[in-house]
Amino acid sequence: MDVSVSIGEGRTVARLQGEIDTYTVPDVRRAFDGLELARGAQVVVDLRDVTFLDSSGLGAIIGLYHRVQAADAHLQLVSSGVTLRLIRLMNLDQVIDVVTDDEETAGGPSVRRT
Repeated sequence: MDVSVSIGEGRTVARLQGEIDTYTVPDVRRAFDGLELARGAQVVVDLRDVTFLDSSGLGAIIGLYHRVQAADAHLQLVSSGVTLRLIRLMNLDQVIDVVTDDEETAGGPSVRRT
């Protein structure tokens, strides 16, 4: 599991790769906890390269969502494949802004709203 973070112009992008499970989620939580959240900022979590996501990984995402909301910022998940199916199954797309990588949008990852 790998997490890379890029920051620029009111937008923070955390790209996750590999498996996110009970063993690797502490690293994900540390990376999420290290994100500086400013009012009105956009936080993007790119899950397109995640090959496995369990409930502990979802818990880390939900924890980040609560931090982002408390900071009056915006969270967006970029997802596809297995992670997108799981997010939809858990109805997280009803609460968190979720996009897929089918179309390109200016200034960020190639995404399409679901």
